[in-house]
Amino acid sequence: MSRSRRSLEEIIHSGVKIYGVNTGLGDLYNVPVSPEDVAKYSLDILNEVARVLSELLGYDVNVFTKVGYEVGKLVNGRHVQNFSVNYIVNAVRESFRRLGRRITLLQLHNPPISVIRDRELHRALLKLVDEGYIEHLGVALGPETNVLSEGLAAIDEGYEAIMFVFNILEQEPGRTLIRRGMENAVGLITRVPHASNVLTDRQEVNFGSRDHRSLRDRDWLARAVGFTNTRIRPIAKSLGMDLETLAIKYVLTYPISTVMVTATSIDELVKYVNAADGNYLNSDVIKTLEKLYAEFTEPIAVK
Repeated sequence: MSRSRRSLEEIIHSGVKIYGVNTGLGDLYNVPVSPEDVAKYSLDILNEVARVLSELLGYDVNVFTKVGYEVGKLVNGRHVQNFSVNYIVNAVRESFRRLGRRITLLQLHNPPISVIRDRELHRALLKLVDEGYIEHLGVALGPETNVLSEGLAAIDEGYEAIMFVFNILEQEPGRTLIRRGMENAVGLITRVPHASNVLTDRQEVNFGSRDHRSLRDRDWLARAVGFTNTRIRPIAKSLGMDLETLAIKYVLTYPISTVMVTATSIDELVKYVNAADGNYLNSDVIKTLEKLYAEFTEPIAVK
């Protein structure tokens, strides 16, 4: 906790604007925690993050958070969603109390399309905006099953921002959502730019059961690693950059608002920030990567 706090303080003092802080990853991410302790530890982490941010109110920091899962509540090993108006409103007010400041962007976390279309819930969220608890409203899309329909619904319902997976190996439905979002002046926040470490030098296909990346299809990961090393890595090398940098520059070549990266050290974060230098990929490289995506996602012929 103390090391994470120092990293958070150093990031803020360096001038980097933090758009999101994940409170669930770190050196102890794979240490089993008993169900009765989950809620306590989750709240301890939230309170510590809130305390650091509240002490640095003089800095220009944007606070993004999500709501929709009951903190610390597990049923049959799975986190429980709750999008009832009472739960959401109370959760937002508690977050505001812990932070001591208004939430820049509140996102519904992995809501089904029925929740996105829920006008009563949307009205309650807009009331929280009017009352000063929240500045902007958005939807964090997932899991990756009905993202296109859910993203289009969020845009149609007037949410101000959407978050979705977008990277070299997973270009759709991201490209479609970017086009529709631009047409409607919607904030576009992308995540997983490195495709669960496939687009890095730390490639893995086997993750522990408590690692959220274990939800990835293992066959997809193995095929993605092979394809990356033979078809994408040479492109990065020809451009004089590594895979991590190519991955960030690819995403930022598109007209998105920001990209959420996973950084566990200051050096890693600085590297990703330096990739956001305005010098992105030209149209020829983008077309090549689009063709490679089409090749990668082409159905395998059965002989």
